Amino acid sequence: MLRFFFILTIGLFLVGCSLFNVQSRNRPAVAQASVKDVPYKARSSETAPLRKRIVVLPFINKAPRSNEEVTELARNIFVENIYRSNEFVLVQPNDFSANIEQFKGSDSYDLERMAQTARSKGVSAVIEGKIVNIKTRRVGDSVGLFRTVKAQTEALISLRVASARTGKVIHEEERSATVEASTTRVAKYSHTDRFLETDPNLVRAVVAKAFQNSVMPIVTAVSKISWEGRIANIQGERIFVNAGRLTGIQLGDILRVTEEGREVYDPETGELIGKVPGRMKGTIEIISYFGKDGSIALVHSGSGFLENDRVDLY
Repeated sequence: MLRFFFILTIGLFLVGCSLFNVQSRNRPAVAQASVKDVPYKARSSETAPLRKRIVVLPFINKAPRSNEEVTELARNIFVENIYRSNEFVLVQPNDFSANIEQFKGSDSYDLERMAQTARSKGVSAVIEGKIVNIKTRRVGDSVGLFRTVKAQTEALISLRVASARTGKVIHEEERSATVEASTTRVAKYSHTDRFLETDPNLVRAVVAKAFQNSVMPIVTAVSKISWEGRIANIQGERIFVNAGRLTGIQLGDILRVTEEGREVYDPETGELIGKVPGRMKGTIEIISYFGKDGSIALVHSGSGFLENDRVDLY
């Protein structure tokens, strides 16, 4: 009898195993999460410069017969070049509480007044772009319902970069380009070339060429402006800074805290010479990030820190 129960137990065990294997084969596979050690670096090295905030104002279009779509397309191409450089933190014009149009004249912006508003957002430089002219002429035209039109397009654009700290223009240039490109017209024909000057394919080609290599001169000009941030808020032991990971602030960075400096003007011309550095109060250490581009710090040394105190890398 004992032998019978032993054989029965073994048989039930084997049947159970086979049923378990069948259920396992029919059960959907569960994905296993892979854990990777990814370094959380805000900048490439401790000596790498911090990214400065810039704002690219809505472009101004002075070209005859051009339209707002061309203006927006030109600005988008320039902004794409700015993004690819990875040198700046871009602040959008709609991030400002003030209406940007109030700083716009008939053919340019009042950059000195705009700089005063930009400083409140921690912006280092303000960029004005302008389409001076776009001209197009046909050099080839096919026949039929779907026609390929080959055209030569010329564009003249200008750029002005102003320091948000002083309102003075630190870089200014005009750029021109000529390209031959094709576009497709459907059931359209014109005896003039005016319709080509707003064609997005032709405009993109010539504006992209005009803005080639336009970023590096701006990087050089803005690099002469020293980076500085501000203490935005203090809550107990935590100090909130208006710059963070996007700017390149790294966890563990030590920032020097100084009080607001005093502006010095030339007594004869009345022009701003510069700002005298304020008294150093101490240092803070970055421990975390918050928001789009903010960081949280604790006191490292010193005391008496206040909102709007200036901070920079120690």
